[in-house]
Amino acid sequence: MERRIAESADLDPECHVLDVGCGIGGPACHLARLTGARIRGLTPNAAQLELTRRLAVDEKVADRVTFDRGVAEALPYPDNSFDAVVFFESPCHFHDRRQFFLEVRRVLRPGGRLAGEDWLAMEGLSPLDTDRFIRPICEAWAIPDLGTRTGYASAMAAAGLTVREAVDLRDEMALLRGFLVDKANRDDVRREKDGTPDPIRKIIMEGLLRLGEAATAGAFTLGRFLAVKA
Repeated sequence: MERRIAESADLDPECHVLDVGCGIGGPACHLARLTGARIRGLTPNAAQLELTRRLAVDEKVADRVTFDRGVAEALPYPDNSFDAVVFFESPCHFHDRRQFFLEVRRVLRPGGRLAGEDWLAMEGLSPLDTDRFIRPICEAWAIPDLGTRTGYASAMAAAGLTVREAVDLRDEMALLRGFLVDKANRDDVRREKDGTPDPIRKIIMEGLLRLGEAATAGAFTLGRFLAVKA
């Protein structure tokens, strides 16, 4: 997916790129190797920040990849700082995505690109299906709420960005293969979850089960986006 996002954002060695919600830095390091671009990763988590910096050294990209601590809704960078902003399954965790998109427009240079992919709720879910399938995902994965593809595109446009692509990834790949859509597999994971004494493992497996159930029901998907600052 990093390659697809890099291609859509037209990343090259001349680009200065911001990865918002970079986690422990894997995609940022991969993008640096893949494109030669200069990457700056941002995370609000101090423990993650330490891991990102170690990873950049281990991956031998510390000359092109740096990391900072900060939040998506108040990006700690001057106006017109980046040629591209990217995200990988991080905005679903942001408390104010609309403010994030406003901040993206601020820090992008004219002609700069916003590109990324994220977890989404399907359009037009009933309150019953939202409560049955989406709320458990949010609880399991510490997500304030899941947006929709249309909601993301509308928020980007409201921030002053021109949306070029807002794609349901099920139209580009066999997306469901990445989830527990087979009932027999879910039953196996459920038995393993019930039998493990590790509380962290239980939480992770419960989260995977929730994703599989929602994906199977057609309530959950991933979206890919590309928007441009005029």
